Amino acid sequence: MMTEIDEHIHGPDERIAVRDNKVAGRYEAVRSGDVVGIMIYERTRKVIELVHTVTDPAHRGEGVASVLVRTTLAEARAEGLQVLVICPFIESWLQRHPEQAEGVIRED
Repeated sequence: MMTEIDEHIHGPDERIAVRDNKVAGRYEAVRSGDVVGIMIYERTRKVIELVHTVTDPAHRGEGVASVLVRTTLAEARAEGLQVLVICPFIESWLQRHPEQAEGVIRED
């Protein structure tokens, strides 16, 4: 079952909705009914591993991946999950947004 988690407005009539497709193990960014980005994850009861983020090439530079990351981190915090980042994009994103790193665990 897919549920809508969050929506973000990116201009008049441009919304990005983020939903958790638990069956596929991914968050999906949806705009106008089309999936424009995904974040693949693996989840246990206590940890969510963020494995890979992909944005449709036609929608790169529109903030799709950032919406996915921000929403996923907020959901993880709300559910009390620790976050393990595997994805290089998310690692880079967190360096630019250190205030969003709450709950992120680092592997040395």
